[in-house]
Amino acid sequence: MNRRQQTIWIVGILVVLVCLSGLAYLWVAAGSFTVCTPQESQDTYAKTISALDGIVDLGLKLSTSLVGLGAAVLIGWKAGLKLTFPIKVIILAATLLLIQSALYAVWWRFGVAELWLNDCLELVAQPRLGRRYEAHFYFFLTGLVSLGALVISALFSETGGADDK
Repeated sequence: MNRRQQTIWIVGILVVLVCLSGLAYLWVAAGSFTVCTPQESQDTYAKTISALDGIVDLGLKLSTSLVGLGAAVLIGWKAGLKLTFPIKVIILAATLLLIQSALYAVWWRFGVAELWLNDCLELVAQPRLGRRYEAHFYFFLTGLVSLGALVISALFSETGGADDK
């Protein structure tokens, strides 16, 4: 595959990922939110939020770490590391998916802070927060699957690892 074909593929994949990311953003942003009358907080909601926040915290830390790793590999931080075109595309896709995951994790945490501030923890089950959590979880899961595909692709690539130029 020549350089021009590689560029066309990368641009095409980026366009598809940006479009899918935009659709996901619109879906999350359209989540409705109901009015809440502040009540005394129930322990059940506090425990639920705590458990979900632990999951988001782990996903956020892993996402940002893996994004850094992906960016470092793509810019050639390690000299002598040869990447084939498919491996570059997988790293790019995984990095973009994990960036999206981190975005929705932070957005979900903002929503949780709003619940605590307004003393309306029962709204954690509303679509406005549920969609943020789901988007974080599924982008994170898809990013991990992409990294798994990267490992499998690297495992079966030629040992020379010649770069397609």
